[in-house]
Amino acid sequence: MSARIARRALIAAALTLVAGAAFAQAGKTAPADKVFSYLENFLKVPAQERSRTRVAFAVSRDGKPAAGLKATLVEASGARTPLPIGADGRFERLPTLAQLQGESKVEFEAPADAKFGSTLIIEPVLKPAAEYEIAELKTVLDSTNGVIGKAAGPMAMLAPKMTGFGFPGAAGGVVVGADGKSQPLPLSGKTPILRLADFKGATRVRLSGTPARVGFIQSKK
Repeated sequence: MSARIARRALIAAALTLVAGAAFAQAGKTAPADKVFSYLENFLKVPAQERSRTRVAFAVSRDGKPAAGLKATLVEASGARTPLPIGADGRFERLPTLAQLQGESKVEFEAPADAKFGSTLIIEPVLKPAAEYEIAELKTVLDSTNGVIGKAAGPMAMLAPKMTGFGFPGAAGGVVVGADGKSQPLPLSGKTPILRLADFKGATRVRLSGTPARVGFIQSKK
């Protein structure tokens, strides 16, 4: 993968989604390393170092999830591996590092002139829960920033830095300090967010309910 593609994928990371690029300009196939930009860089980081971070990719057409789209990974040897796409447009299986480095392509069952885009998703490996220890969240955050920096290589200075977490699906929550006092979590739209630097000395976060998922937030807007 070129440094240009890695930079483009890394520089725009946000809560859970980063803007992807159109990859099916003409025809029904596209290079796997273009559909899955940044994945090769991520997979080159030792598995134990990225155990608290995961990446996913979603396919969109005309700005909407391409639910029902069928895709197949075609390797240079001719081997074919189905790549199921869920109702939310996410790939349910991703290529391996060897497949990406082997000049594999992704074949889509779609009209030859169809145009799609892929979106990179960087997420914490955290089970949705109504309560978290701040120490655990900080470990996940620091680990992820380390992985992003290592995957970016020489572009590390331009790579995004995750600063906290969003808890979509939870109506609200509080942060509890070592003295037992609590402060309400701010909201981004309807999503409670926790920016760790804003709550120094906090020990845990309690949400009003279990969130649908947990995502990262980046810089303060």
